[in-house]
Amino acid sequence: MRLRAFNQAGIKAFQEFLAIARDDPFVDPPEALLESAAHTRELAVAIDVEQVQFPTRREAATYFHDQLAPLSPDVIRRDAGLWTWLSLFYFEQVCPTVNGARNVRNDYTYIYLPGESRYFYRHLLFVAWYMLHLAPAHNRLFLSGPVSRLDKVTADVAKRLYLTRLPGLFELLDRLYWDPQTQRPKRGVVGSSTTARGDLVHRLPIRIRQLEKTYDLQSLDADQLLELLGEEFQQLARQSQ
Repeated sequence: MRLRAFNQAGIKAFQEFLAIARDDPFVDPPEALLESAAHTRELAVAIDVEQVQFPTRREAATYFHDQLAPLSPDVIRRDAGLWTWLSLFYFEQVCPTVNGARNVRNDYTYIYLPGESRYFYRHLLFVAWYMLHLAPAHNRLFLSGPVSRLDKVTADVAKRLYLTRLPGLFELLDRLYWDPQTQRPKRGVVGSSTTARGDLVHRLPIRIRQLEKTYDLQSLDADQLLELLGEEFQQLARQSQ
């Protein structure tokens, strides 16, 4: 199918469907909206999309990275209608049917809000493209989960723009928080309300904020960042070797 983008009428119609689907989890998605001239607009370039299955977020990220390549990253990041259209096109994957019914989450899970710093990264399909765009090499912490939900590791990094702007950050995160034995993020690095040594939710953001008052962190690679972070984090890195 030719990729299109919702206009405001399309976004509103999709939002109305989400509200209905929360009360009636058996209602069918309004697929006719996808090609409706009254609800969509054409893109500046012709791009086709298919009903590709995404076993994990990685497959979605790679697919969107390839298919959307004719568009500039700035256009991709700003286009609310494009990503919201894709949510409906892939609705069976972002909101799968379980025992014949769906669990429809918050609107921002499916309706992309590029101007909302609290919500833009929570869009299930955009965040896949976004994390691969930010971290072409060191991304396994963020792309191993399913496209139907947003894990806390990805959310806690994506929402902190001051972290994602550091060139050496993603290699550092991989060295600190990836468990080579389980091939998953280390247990306990997120999800706790209490602070733990070297954790991702509390300690790393605080330490980075402290260091940026003294150092130009933009100019540092992962090794240099780790040296500045100190023994608390260096111990975590050694445990991953």
